Amino acid sequence: MKFASSLVTAGLMSFGSLTASAQTLRPNEIRVEAMATGEERSAQADLWVMDVYFKPLGLIPVQVTDPATGVKREQFVLYITYRAFNRPLPQRGAEEALVNEFDPPVSSPLFVPEFTLVASDGIEQKVYSDVVVPEALEAINRREKGQYKSAVSVVGPVPEIVTRSDRDAAEKGISGVAMFQGVDPDADFYTVYLTGFSNGIRLAPGPDGTKIVQTKTIVQKYRRPGDRFDRKEEEYLLDGDSKWIYR
Repeated sequence: MKFASSLVTAGLMSFGSLTASAQTLRPNEIRVEAMATGEERSAQADLWVMDVYFKPLGLIPVQVTDPATGVKREQFVLYITYRAFNRPLPQRGAEEALVNEFDPPVSSPLFVPEFTLVASDGIEQKVYSDVVVPEALEAINRREKGQYKSAVSVVGPVPEIVTRSDRDAAEKGISGVAMFQGVDPDADFYTVYLTGFSNGIRLAPGPDGTKIVQTKTIVQKYRRPGDRFDRKEEEYLLDGDSKWIYR
């Protein structure tokens, strides 16, 4: 009986370590911790923020079909795989809580990620949005040994809140990939903006004095010392730490 009990205990410990690993850093991953200031929480009672784990820019060559001609040709696609978990934020005190008696309840918020890549050669900037490249998505999932969803298929209700100790955390998380096609091969500097991982907003003064709405966003910069020829994935280097901003 003592031996059997030891086996059960070992099994539970092993199970616990496996479930905990669902939210631990994987090789080369960067974690941007879910955080919000007291001012943010006071200004927005329904605020939610996600813990985001993502890898540096990846580069993969794929045979992409031209929709106009049906001809396949090799293209380089830049991509970022990510995982996201909705985290609990410290609760506001009861004396601070606001009760809205006028607006009807709204439906569950949607998770709609938006990735924007700004590439620069030091003189000119070019902007690229996340696109769906089916051939690249298949190749990325094979390479990364995952089931990452595209910008379209990943859209859905914001997942329920999960703590880092929850055993079923993996089922409550989101796994996706952003893809950028036709990025200027002469670019040396890249900035990637990740929105949709929080519903945080704020009003800020615009250039003409009017108020503009800014969104809580993750920003990460990269640099690439190579040239347009013989492009290599390891040339895309992190340039500073990722952080939350409003833009």
